[in-house]
Amino acid sequence: MRPLRFVSRRGVHKGLGSLGVLSVAMVILATAAAATGFNASLKAGSTNFSSATLQLKSTTGSNSCYSTGSGSGGTVSSNSGTCTSGSPVPSGALSSASSSSATTTLTSVGKTNASAATVSSASCGVAQVADSTTSTQWSGTGPDTALPLGGVTYQASGPLGSQAITTDGSTGWAETTVQYTDPESFTILAWFKTSSATGSIVGFENNQTAPTSAGNYDRMLWIDPSGHLVWAVYNGANDMLTSTSTYNNGAWHFVAASVGSSGQKLYVDGALAGSSSNTSAQTGYSGWWSIGLTGVLNGGWTDTPSSAYFNGSIAQLAVIPSQLTSTQVSNLYADNTLSTYTAAVNALSAANYWALNDSGLVQYLGSIPGGTASTTLVDSSGNGNTGTAEGGVTLGAAGPTTLCGNAISLDGSTGWVQTTNSYSDPEGYSAVAWFKTSTTTGGGIMGFTNVQGNGSYANRDRQIWIDNSGHLVFGVYNPSYEEVNSTQTTSKTYNDSSWHMVVAEIGSSGMQLWADGTEVASNGSVTSAQSYTGYWHLGWVSVSGSWPDAPTNEYFSGSLSEMAIIPTQLTGGSSGTQIYALYHETSASAFASYVQGLSPTSDWPLQDAATSPVCGTTEITVQTTVGSTNTCIYPAASGACAAPSSAYLVTGLVTRPITAPSGTAVTVKITMELSAASPAGTLGLHELADLSFGTTKSSTQWSAQISYPSAWSQL
Repeated sequence: MRPLRFVSRRGVHKGLGSLGVLSVAMVILATAAAATGFNASLKAGSTNFSSATLQLKSTTGSNSCYSTGSGSGGTVSSNSGTCTSGSPVPSGALSSASSSSATTTLTSVGKTNASAATVSSASCGVAQVADSTTSTQWSGTGPDTALPLGGVTYQASGPLGSQAITTDGSTGWAETTVQYTDPESFTILAWFKTSSATGSIVGFENNQTAPTSAGNYDRMLWIDPSGHLVWAVYNGANDMLTSTSTYNNGAWHFVAASVGSSGQKLYVDGALAGSSSNTSAQTGYSGWWSIGLTGVLNGGWTDTPSSAYFNGSIAQLAVIPSQLTSTQVSNLYADNTLSTYTAAVNALSAANYWALNDSGLVQYLGSIPGGTASTTLVDSSGNGNTGTAEGGVTLGAAGPTTLCGNAISLDGSTGWVQTTNSYSDPEGYSAVAWFKTSTTTGGGIMGFTNVQGNGSYANRDRQIWIDNSGHLVFGVYNPSYEEVNSTQTTSKTYNDSSWHMVVAEIGSSGMQLWADGTEVASNGSVTSAQSYTGYWHLGWVSVSGSWPDAPTNEYFSGSLSEMAIIPTQLTGGSSGTQIYALYHETSASAFASYVQGLSPTSDWPLQDAATSPVCGTTEITVQTTVGSTNTCIYPAASGACAAPSSAYLVTGLVTRPITAPSGTAVTVKITMELSAASPAGTLGLHELADLSFGTTKSSTQWSAQISYPSAWSQL
């Protein structure tokens, strides 16, 4: 039996491969004002259950739900409470001033009970709200991803059977990331619901990060203090249309606001609510759309709301780069299903379409407004061997196709990664890496030298590279230059612009080189490398001079992903072996989960975003309860956990064992608290911090997912 595992990953977990993963993903949002807590979902990744397979019941408070499936052991459960998004729902808000917790009880209702588990460290990032379009209208560079700030919650019930975001009326809004030059002749479409007689739905400003201090601001929709809807643009004067009816009645309403050759128009629920002869908005400035907040209170406007923040729900927000006719608007309002409405909006060639059905679990990989580019590459082994991108390295590139993750790309001349920690004589180890290149001058994938930089050195070996012909080479020194080359078993080359996985290992079984799960070279007589203390390098090797088959270029030109150092020789050669399992994982989270189970000394997923760093701002404790016995898993201690502190950051969690008697339910209590300090540029943004839990109990693999996509706190 494999143990249950807690693993932690950035972003969404899907297709969770051989170590079935029950993912507890906590997204930390940045306001203390929200009134509700976590959302959760438990979904089965496979419906084929054997008689020995574990089925889980997740209970949080009074809410319970089940994984699904039946198999040779018969129907496991009627599953009348199969988990869906938003259930079960713990409560609580995170803050830097006080701790809060979510407690979920995991019990078996299937054939076998859980008996062990592990927990491991998390990475982090910033959550996004997606724009489904790729328009370049008005000099934009779509899609225009929005970043939620403050009191924004996800997956509220929306119109047409959709979902919506909810903003709290005091801190919550979303800033968009694409700048536009003078949008003209357009229509804004939105569904909104509020019980408050105040607040902004959408606007356009020349200040991206703070609409409330913008110097130019118009193209705004807001609710006035009496509950009327106001559509306002500026063109030498304040042109405002105000509805005669009020809409702060807690019901969903559809608004279409336009300006163009037919004048300025305001439609609510398919009917014209106001019009004027004004044909354009303010010209001469570039700006960004804002959601749930505008610059309406910056001066010059009448009938303004008492708060610029919207208090309610917004769904299906779109910007159409044309002025719609009354017939088009009424037809949109008449669409009574989400699928037909979505198709109708897309048919209008929307410049932006924020469906606002986001889970809060998808990481944003672009530049964060007000932040600086990150050069830090996380070591998720927990051993602190952080990498630093040097020279021509780009973060957030597309990763291996089968894993649906990210990568770094290197320019082949200056780009490489310098690691932090030194290691004394690594022996009996395996180096793992995914790579993609089209180079014909070779390049280094990974190497080891006695100095941290890539300048002068006395010792160099344990190196993997591509030669000028596109073959893989693994070289060590002891006491002479020893190499194994993929030409031993195949004429295949690997500089074909496709992703490949290499494993290079040395130990009692000799030197072994594997590509895409298959052994391509070996030398059983060389069982150790040169003895010295050194540093690992990624994307660069030192093989010039006396090394046979040295490439013309020591820098790697291409992309690297999921690189790790494992302190043992991995098994390989057939189905069920470690190398086979690694190569056949189907998601970045599943791959990383498997690597964590191998206790790596260094593990660089290279999933890092090209944004300002946001790691290390979350404090955490993890506690289990078995019967009446409490055990603090992180930090390791007997009894209940103390309150989180700066000594216990999410990034330091590492791998932690959990043991429980068979047949006994295990309650896992995770307490999270934000550190007081926060990196510049990410203040108020919704931060991602993920934990995963998985189990494999039989030859039939089972995977499930439980997610906590929303919690609220003040950074």
